[in-house]
Order: sequence, then C-alpha cells, then structure tokens
Amino acid sequence: MSFRGVVEARCPKGCEAFEAEVWSFIHGRNSPELRELAVAKECNLLLCPACGAPFFAEAPYIYFEPEAEILAFVFPESFQGQEPRWRRKMNEDFAALKRVLGEKMPFDMEPEVFFGPEGLSELLSGEDFRSEEREVMECVAKELGLSLFHVSPRFARLHVVPSTLPYSPAQNEGVTRQNLIAGLEKLLAANDRLEAYQACLASLRSGADQGLPPARRETRRAATSARA
Repeated sequence: MSFRGVVEARCPKGCEAFEAEVWSFIHGRNSPELRELAVAKECNLLLCPACGAPFFAEAPYIYFEPEAEILAFVFPESFQGQEPRWRRKMNEDFAALKRVLGEKMPFDMEPEVFFGPEGLSELLSGEDFRSEEREVMECVAKELGLSLFHVSPRFARLHVVPSTLPYSPAQNEGVTRQNLIAGLEKLLAANDRLEAYQACLASLRSGADQGLPPARRETRRAATSARA
C-alpha cells in the first residue's frame, strides 16, 4: 500500500502558498502507476494554481520495492546542502520502518539515498532494461530444460550480474559453480546475443570468484524451510 499526506506548497515564483497532497511512501509493486511516475521523474510534481508553474514539493518520500530489494529515501534536491542531517533522519526513519513492516522488511536491506528525482529514475530504468534481457533468457532456458537460480537483486545490481541465472544440475543436485557454467554455455549456444550472460560466463570461467552469488531472500527462506 502507498500513502500520501498534505503539505503546504510554495511556488518558487512567490505565489500564495497552497495545500497539496504528496506521496510519502510508495510501494512500487502495488502501485505501478506511481512507479511509472518515479521513472518519469514526476513524483510529487505540482502545478501552482495561481501561475501554472510546475515545481517539486519540498517533501521527502520513501520508495519500496521488496521483490527487487529496493528501498530508497528520496529527498528534495534543495536538501543536499544539509546532507548529514538528512542522512541521520533517514537512519531514524529506517529504524521505525523496520519496526512497522516487520518480516516484510529484510533486515539486510540497506536504503539508497537520493537528492532529487534523477537517482531513483536511473535505478528503476536500469532494472527495467535488465528485466527485458532476463525475460528472453528465461524463455530460452525453459525451452532447453534448464533450472533457474534467483540471485539477490541488490547483489546483482552492485556487482553487475544478472539477477536470474540458468543452471544445468545433475539429478538431485543443487546449484553449483560448475552447473551454472554448464547452464550458461547451453543458453548462449542457443542465443549468443545475451550480453550480460556472456559477461557472467566469462567471469565464472576465469575463476575470479569461486563462490556463488547470494540467493534472493525468498529462495533462501525456501531452502531453509526445506532443510528444516
């Protein structure tokens, strides 16, 4: 659920102040129309009723998209001059948010902090771009009978790796580095235009990282439940 409140808005051209509704908390999955506003850099964009000038409300908001492991505090650009103060406020609000959301808020989810709408827009646009290639990969993987390993989306963003990887396990075998390599080789033999997966295969083959990337939170919980 997304929430909004009322603020006193002041037009930068000096017109009379007026009350306006603005979004204070946006749940990206549950409110796709608000996600689109964030991508378009139009969230909390107001029009002055007196002169018609567009301007952003001087009010921060929180953007939450748990499936993508995105939690962002978006402050007005004018707040950047007092960044330490607002980062302290963000930490206080984050602690309160965890108490309210409980299990819906992963405790290892670190907030992103943006001043102005550009940062969140770029983050979400990048997610959309990567999802298009991922959808193609999943279709090809399904045709090839490959299994899918869901990586932590936050880890995938930070390390520039796909958030879903194909693997080719032996019977009753879980995901391993070797069967990830085998799955990627089969995938790219069928479609060699998947550039992010080409790069991932090259990295795995090089041995630069001998371990596996962390699984998405839901996948980790399912694995823990299965072992219990």
